[in-house]
Amino acid sequence: MKKILAAAAAAILCFSLSACGTSKQEGNGNGVTYTYKDQTITMKAPPKRVVELSAPLLNMAYAVGGTSAARPETSSPIPEEAKSLPTLGHVQNINMEALVGMKPDLVLGEKNQNSKLESLLKSNKIPYLLIQYDGINDNVPLLKFMGTLYNQQAKADNVIKTYEEGVKAVEDKAAAKTPAKVAVLRATGKDVTAETPKSICASMVEMLKMDNVITSHKDIKLDSKTVPYSLEQLSADDPDTIFIVTMGKQNEINKKLDESMRNNPSWAHLKAVQNKRVYFLEPDLFLMNPGVRTPQAMEKLYSLAYGE
Repeated sequence: MKKILAAAAAAILCFSLSACGTSKQEGNGNGVTYTYKDQTITMKAPPKRVVELSAPLLNMAYAVGGTSAARPETSSPIPEEAKSLPTLGHVQNINMEALVGMKPDLVLGEKNQNSKLESLLKSNKIPYLLIQYDGINDNVPLLKFMGTLYNQQAKADNVIKTYEEGVKAVEDKAAAKTPAKVAVLRATGKDVTAETPKSICASMVEMLKMDNVITSHKDIKLDSKTVPYSLEQLSADDPDTIFIVTMGKQNEINKKLDESMRNNPSWAHLKAVQNKRVYFLEPDLFLMNPGVRTPQAMEKLYSLAYGE
């Protein structure tokens, strides 16, 4: 890696655990503190040049009226206003030299994607917060945090209200239905596994009270996002609908899987295959956290499962 440039102006920075489950800003003689769930950051003053390192964080920031000084290169949808921002390299390989050159007074990243940058952010004395942003339940706390960070609490409250009303509307429709019997599969270039409610898509399936067949297997531990799941097990479960979430080269993987379903008798006899109720889902909505678009993602699952 190229030699990292000199750091932006130093800021008092502290991270600590807190029992608080909501976002808040606290000011005192020692600076201002922001809290997201159990993570906190204390700075000398409210930040004016914030940089988000992922598409979900960009989308959340702009949804509540915030901005970013730069952005990562990503194939995921981002706000139209953010497309003209200076880029910092691919989301999985941020150019640290370019980031330092932006002279941010706060960097927001995701723990599971940007943890390798932590030592460099520290050595360059750049204030940062690596957010543990994963499941659907993280969306409202993150919107609250963004509203506080950008001093847009009222707008954030409106966004949250619309979000929660949208989720509830789909949940209410689903509650009136006999639960759809579904399988949620994760397809990669190597294998096909089953998603548990710890994953994004299957967690929405659970919120909609659908019958995810993998949860009926008492001998399978559901403590990870995906679990091994054989074609024999799928055949025995024979769900009415199959949702497939692809990780990797989507077009290539989906094409091979589609051909296998048409040509392999073990796939072809499945009820969902025969009735053409196998759906390949977009990774932006169903592999990664859809954020503010969660109501739309849930609406799509509902429509596919119940034919509406």
